[in-house]
Amino acid sequence: MSSPSLLSLTYAAQEVNIYLRSIILIFGVTSNILNIIVFLSLEIFRDSSCAFYLLAMSFVSIIQIFFGLFARTLNVAFSVDWSTTSLTYCKLRYYFFQVCSAIFYTCIALATIDQYLATCSSPFLQRFSNIKLARWLFVIFTIIWIIHGIPILYYYNQDISNSTNATICTITNDTFQQYYSYFTLIILLCSMPVIITVLFGILAYRNVQHLTYRTMPLVRRETDKQLTIMVLVQDVYNLFFIIPYIVVYALQLNLNINLAPNYAAQIELALSITGALYYVPFSSAFYIYVCVSERFRRQFLYVLFKLHLGRCRQDFARNQILPDT
Repeated sequence: MSSPSLLSLTYAAQEVNIYLRSIILIFGVTSNILNIIVFLSLEIFRDSSCAFYLLAMSFVSIIQIFFGLFARTLNVAFSVDWSTTSLTYCKLRYYFFQVCSAIFYTCIALATIDQYLATCSSPFLQRFSNIKLARWLFVIFTIIWIIHGIPILYYYNQDISNSTNATICTITNDTFQQYYSYFTLIILLCSMPVIITVLFGILAYRNVQHLTYRTMPLVRRETDKQLTIMVLVQDVYNLFFIIPYIVVYALQLNLNINLAPNYAAQIELALSITGALYYVPFSSAFYIYVCVSERFRRQFLYVLFKLHLGRCRQDFARNQILPDT
């Protein structure tokens, strides 16, 4: 491949990093804020264990978007990389990236398992779908991931790049680099969530087919059906963005250093695209719920126009100064 073609691939990778990540960033922040508003505003979601996981995912996603997506976009678009000027930020950025990714995918896995339990015909299994257990599981797994990420604070450091001779934020221990790349990223943060959500997603889907015929309160039945559909569609949707990233990242890890520059540039472009799309699951939940659940659309419109805008109009009307007559 000629040098101009190589430059074109490099330029394309840079453009993808700037524009695609910027779009995902804007839509992602909006998505998570709207989710938080809806789940916190309606009482029907406050006692739902599945809704609790979805709410937790929204909070975690905002942190993940800031430390991962926003930081990378600033670096590529404006050459602003705080990780090369601040050792503390260098360590914290990758620490929060791992912890938030782990918590996010743990929550989506727990939400899928929860909906399997909630839609089971066995009363014994249904008892495990409750808000108290959900809160405890969230706290326990959060502590586990916080502790698991501690080595990042030690092994991520500022170093001089051999290729560019510039300061970079990178792992400075080869053994931990192998553990982080193959076990943490590929297995813990990508492969395991895929396996768990697919397995329990299929089981929950089978359960929901028979949900109509079970004796339970109508509101509970409709809520379980709504949340199950929302979670299962999100599970399937996430697969389309996790799996390509796993494949390309694994290829990049095993890239031969003697590989022709044009092939290396193609892998880099693919990694830029799949790396940006990796953040789509953190940014798209609200839009998925609105598209697949008519009930959620009605709930969103009710929260937005009846609760919050209606309350604002009432407050505005009370604060108006009536003219003298």
